[in-house]
Amino acid sequence: MRTSNIKMHVLAILLGLGFIVCLFTISYGQTQTARPENEAEIIVPSSMWDKIKSTGLTGFVLILVSITGLSYALERLFNLRQDKIAPNGLLESSQELWKNRQFEQLVNEPGSHNSTFGRIIRTLVKNRHCSAADLSMMAGDISSRELKIQMQRAYPLAVVATISPLLGLMGTVIGMISAFDAVAHANTMGDPSIMAESISYALVTTAMGLIIAVPALVLYHFFRIRTHSFALLLEERVNQLIDDWFMNGEDQHARHI
Repeated sequence: MRTSNIKMHVLAILLGLGFIVCLFTISYGQTQTARPENEAEIIVPSSMWDKIKSTGLTGFVLILVSITGLSYALERLFNLRQDKIAPNGLLESSQELWKNRQFEQLVNEPGSHNSTFGRIIRTLVKNRHCSAADLSMMAGDISSRELKIQMQRAYPLAVVATISPLLGLMGTVIGMISAFDAVAHANTMGDPSIMAESISYALVTTAMGLIIAVPALVLYHFFRIRTHSFALLLEERVNQLIDDWFMNGEDQHARHI
């Protein structure tokens, strides 16, 4: 399980790097302008890649933060699925095996190892001689622990959404300090080109921070809502199993087999 998660994180990071490289390549290619022959020199606007390169260390850190956020978002997209928590069909197949008193098959069923609901079913079957209250507590402990893990894996997206605007704001402050410092050294306010580079640095870093933070925040809340919906589905199915298996008078004698 741990090896699989490591491979998934590595794949997500590589995909993130590829995405960033493709984005910068496209931005660079789209901003190139051909210079006509027999015409005066034309000032070509700098490309997005040039603007990002001009942000220096702040831009580099923001790019690393964006790649980190993208890797965690891809990991959640791949791993936060219903099949990992409460797969369809497992409830019906488990109830059928329970009715036929096939307890060993319930415990050793391959599908029971791959989802939270399956692990809860195994625990219920292994401890079927306990009281319904104890079994409900065991199921609650397993679901609570595993769903907390699912939530923690989305938390880095909230961190990315928090620190990205702060890094952009830091770039803004650095750029404005540099702009006023350039004016002070030039002893004039008449030439706007004196401050242009520093102001561009400030605005680009601010934009980069917001561009990274907004999708990260949206994805974080999306994965939170998705996890909560799976938690409600899991709770509903676990309660149904406990009611059918341990609260139903017709099945009471099965607990002592």
